[in-house]
Amino acid sequence: MRNKVIDLMQDLYFTEREANAVLIKIGYRPSRIPAFHDAATFWTQVVLQLERGAVIDGFGRLLSAAQEDHPGDRRAATLRVEFRMEGRGPVTVLALFADAHRRPGLRIDEESRLLTEIAAGGGIEVHTRHAVRTSDIQQALLGVKPRILHFGGHGTLDGLLEFDGGDRRPAEVAPTDFARVIAAASDGPLEAVVLNSCYTGANAAAFRGATRAVAGAVDALPDNCALAFARGFYTSVAAGQPVEKAYENGTAQAGIVGCDTGGLHFEFFSGNAGDR
Repeated sequence: MRNKVIDLMQDLYFTEREANAVLIKIGYRPSRIPAFHDAATFWTQVVLQLERGAVIDGFGRLLSAAQEDHPGDRRAATLRVEFRMEGRGPVTVLALFADAHRRPGLRIDEESRLLTEIAAGGGIEVHTRHAVRTSDIQQALLGVKPRILHFGGHGTLDGLLEFDGGDRRPAEVAPTDFARVIAAASDGPLEAVVLNSCYTGANAAAFRGATRAVAGAVDALPDNCALAFARGFYTSVAAGQPVEKAYENGTAQAGIVGCDTGGLHFEFFSGNAGDR
C-alpha cells in the first residue's frame, strides 16, 4: 500500500508547489513538510510521516484530495477502496454529555443510546462521558485520543457551552477556551467537533487549529432535530464517508423529519487547519 501511494503522489504532484499545496489542504503543519529535492524522495518521506500519525487519517485525506484534484484519474479512487479494505479501524468518537439543570425530557440519554446503537454496527467506536465537568474534559481527551469530539447538552444565547457545575448549576465555557483545551490535549487537529446544542455553532471559527471541521447550530436546536442530525451524521461516518459528507447526511436526516435546517452550520478549515 505504501509504495502504491508514493507512486501515485509523485505522478500527480511532482512539483514543490503542487505537493506542498495538497499537504496543507489535508491539514499538514507547514513546519513538518519535508524539503523538496525530488518527487520520489519527498513523497517517501511524507508517507513515512503519515504512517507515524503526522495527520489524523492522513492516507484517507490524501487519497480523497487526489481524487478531488484529479477526477479523471481512477487510481486514487481505487486506492481509497483498498485502503478501507485493509482496515484502518473504527473512527473513535468521544461523546461529552452535560445537563446541569437536570431538565426532564431532555434528549441526553436518548442521544447517548443512539450513538451506542450506531457504533454496534461497526465503523465507529464511541466513548461516552456523562455529567461532564470542566475538569473532566482534558482527562477524557488524553485518555481516548478521539478523531471526532461530540458535545451534547445546552448552549447559551451568546454561544457558551454549559458543562456540569454541580448543584444544578452550569459551568459556562467559552468556545475559545474549549478549543484551547482540545488543541492542548490532542496530537493534531481532530477530524471534527460536533456541537449538538443550541447556538454554539455561531462561534465555530474559534476552533480553527483544534479541528478540521465544526458542525453546530446558530439557532435553537429542538431535541428531535438534534437526534435526527446525530443519526444521519454518525451513520455516514460509520459507513466511511468524510465529515463533509456526514454533515450533508445529518442535515438531510433532520430535514426529512420536518426540521428547519437553516440554523445548522458547518465550517471546514481548509488549508491551515493544522497550524497551531
